Amino acid sequence: MEPLRNGVRFSGVCFRYQSDRPCLEGIDLEASRGTITALVGPTGSGKSTLVTLLLRLFDPDQGSIEIDGRDLRGLQLESLRRNVAIALQENLLFGTTVRENIRMAVPNASDEAVREAARVACADVFIEALPEGYDTLLGERGTKLSTGQRQRISIARAILKDSPILVLDEPTASLDPATEIELLARLSAWGRDRVIFLVTHRLSTIRRADQIVVLADGRVRERGTHDELMGETGGSYRRHLELEDAAAGVAG
Repeated sequence: MEPLRNGVRFSGVCFRYQSDRPCLEGIDLEASRGTITALVGPTGSGKSTLVTLLLRLFDPDQGSIEIDGRDLRGLQLESLRRNVAIALQENLLFGTTVRENIRMAVPNASDEAVREAARVACADVFIEALPEGYDTLLGERGTKLSTGQRQRISIARAILKDSPILVLDEPTASLDPATEIELLARLSAWGRDRVIFLVTHRLSTIRRADQIVVLADGRVRERGTHDELMGETGGSYRRHLELEDAAAGVAG
């Protein structure tokens, strides 16, 4: 693939895992280069299926998914997947060094590139505080680290791949508010020439996206910035925020 020029477009995408059970219906969605798009919606709304189709684990039954106007079905699968990096919510780490865990997808990456990926992922400070820094051996499945630290190592691994498209699944779920804000700021700066998708339920993360796409029952129900969607009286995004605020008030 050539360097990203414009972005990613889903046009009229329909998909069914089973003939009588539609998962996605008429999805129209554009994510421009240099933007962060948050995909939000309840479980089963179609968020994960969109990512599955972007990686071409399946192809749409109808419609197309394009990168810079080129249908994914016309791209070599190896080339496509080399140009899409993904960090899942399940942070799979190995009992080797921090450096080798970050390098997992790019074994020949330089130490400088590893450190830069860690910096963007807000992992550099805690890594450097470890007994042996980047050469610290992790326990089985990274048990020497907290959940939030493991999450940032996983994000650093995806960033090191240096792909033009990055997909992060619940990237801030285990982060404190200050680290979350810093991570999103660094991702935004790093992603100026890239497309970033965030699959998330965390409202503080959603608010900072350039574009919010609200999915329900396999359809795009709303699309816009936080301020635009909050202006939609009776909209599902606004209702969701109001319910969250009410719940937080009761808890407080």
